[in-house]
Amino acid sequence: MTAPVAVQRNQTAHWYCVHTKPRAEAQALEHLQRQAFECLLPRIQHSVLRGGRRQRVVEPLFPRYLFLRANPEQQSLAAVRSTRGALGLVRFANLPGIVPQSLIDGLHRDTDAQGVIVQADAHPQPGDAVTVIAGALAGLRGVYWQMRGDQRAEVLLQLLGGAQRVLLAQESLQKAGPAQLS
Repeated sequence: MTAPVAVQRNQTAHWYCVHTKPRAEAQALEHLQRQAFECLLPRIQHSVLRGGRRQRVVEPLFPRYLFLRANPEQQSLAAVRSTRGALGLVRFANLPGIVPQSLIDGLHRDTDAQGVIVQADAHPQPGDAVTVIAGALAGLRGVYWQMRGDQRAEVLLQLLGGAQRVLLAQESLQKAGPAQLS
């Protein structure tokens, strides 16, 4: 009775995780697709601070990894090892690890047509309500005023009977709900 289950299981394709060389995810993706493998390289778009200016960058969501779908009964997985940019499949106990379909479905759901997850800008903009999450002023709410350098921000806080401009570390702030001084 176990033989039909094994035959049925082997006739379906599974998702596997491919370990790539550093910064070679796109190269491995291209060469695996040329070999008729279905692949997924989830990427994320976010902003970074370079030279005092915010820039949008697109990078792999999982650096040095991508996903490959194959049926080992119909396609040899051994070819992955010799593919340009790829080091091989992620293995457990010398067997290729199978990636859960639910993870792949979630990645497909969260990506756009180009396979990019657009991350909302987590940094506050002038006029945004913020909460201080670290330091002596933790718990206070205020209004983000402006960036000062690349790691500090000027914030309006209700202190000493009025709105005061305070310089705080950027990482000690978190966006909050509607702007108001408390």
